[in-house]
Amino acid sequence: MSTSSPSRHFRHVVRSWCVVPVNHRAVVPGRSGRTPLRSPVVADVLVTAIVLGLSVWNSVKNPYLGPAAPWANLLLAALVPLPLLARRRVPEAVLAVALVAKVLQISYFALPFAFYAEGAYRGPHSRRTVWVTAAAGLLAVVPWTAGPWTHPRMLLGSILVNFVLAILVPLLLGLYQGERRAVLAGLMERAERAEREQRLRAEAARAEERQRIASEMHDVVSHQVSLIVVHAGALATVAHDPKVTAEAAQIIQTAGRQALTELREMLGLLKSGPDTAAGAADGDGTADGDGAAQPAADGAAVGRIAALADSSRAAGLPVTLHSEGEPRALAEQVERAAYRVVQEALTNVHKHAPGAATDIRVTYRPDALSVNVTNGPAGRPADRSPDGEGPLLPSGGHGLIGLAERVRLAGGDLDAGPRDDGGFHVSATLPAPPRTAD
Repeated sequence: MSTSSPSRHFRHVVRSWCVVPVNHRAVVPGRSGRTPLRSPVVADVLVTAIVLGLSVWNSVKNPYLGPAAPWANLLLAALVPLPLLARRRVPEAVLAVALVAKVLQISYFALPFAFYAEGAYRGPHSRRTVWVTAAAGLLAVVPWTAGPWTHPRMLLGSILVNFVLAILVPLLLGLYQGERRAVLAGLMERAERAEREQRLRAEAARAEERQRIASEMHDVVSHQVSLIVVHAGALATVAHDPKVTAEAAQIIQTAGRQALTELREMLGLLKSGPDTAAGAADGDGTADGDGAAQPAADGAAVGRIAALADSSRAAGLPVTLHSEGEPRALAEQVERAAYRVVQEALTNVHKHAPGAATDIRVTYRPDALSVNVTNGPAGRPADRSPDGEGPLLPSGGHGLIGLAERVRLAGGDLDAGPRDDGGFHVSATLPAPPRTAD
């Protein structure tokens, strides 16, 4: 094992130095519909064919240019360009073959393309390797005989043609193309990542908006419909008294009209956009006797708690309301949250503890608003649906969850749970600095 590990490490180093990573291609991510001439395979075959034709033509014209007999020189000239087919994957190996062909005077035409490939496909990964190959190219083309060194003009021309034009210019062009390709790939990746993030943000926003709409629908419909169901159930027991029946019918009519008004308001606000809907769809407006929505004045959302108590009291629920501290105008979100806390708590009392004595306590403190709704044990069993398969007022089990989120968004805390006497309590503490004037 000790002898195989060094050899394995050596092979890994050689492979990482010689082979360009597979994910480095001449293809910019995200592109499609590439024309045939811009296909990497077609381009490599075309370059190889051009170099092959030039090398064979030069060998036929100069049969003794090379280290062997004319026929062997021609064969070598035909074989030298073939490694160019692998110039994208192993540019150093292709370059080594081209340098050997140049030194042995077999072919000069593969050298510029090999150095271009070195700059384009190795350059983005290892600049040091590129400059080492450039130095090797300089050593390969520098005259090794004394003649050119005694004639500076001849030496300068030899270096200009053999190094600058055949090696340095293709190498720099390859470096430029490789960096350009890397930059384009990075921009495309960044654009795709931004598009994915934008899509995820849009999906999250849609999910949040759906959750908000569901919460609003629950808040608007649940309380009013619960009152309607309670009063409708009471009609059967008071049918002999026309006066009481008319009062119950009037209460049902008012509750139904108010529910429709609030639903109409919310649907209209949803059509007009989320910014507008955020303001009034939470219960900021009130409805008059004709069902027309009226603008809410300062503190109206908290002031409507009394109306909630009255409607529940009319439905047969013994409700008491206490207010402590000096009422003042608060932020709209705080007022809406306080209103929804009482609304959800009274709705749950109607559903789960009909007839239970309920106490609502609203306390204004210098820096906070406390809303507490407590109820005792149920005064009577919950009414059953006419088919007898469930309660008259079914529960989805999500009201308190949505309420806790609403209170949290308003900057407050919600506590809800059973009491020792069999009742239930819902307590919310909301930040209550005075509303700043516009």
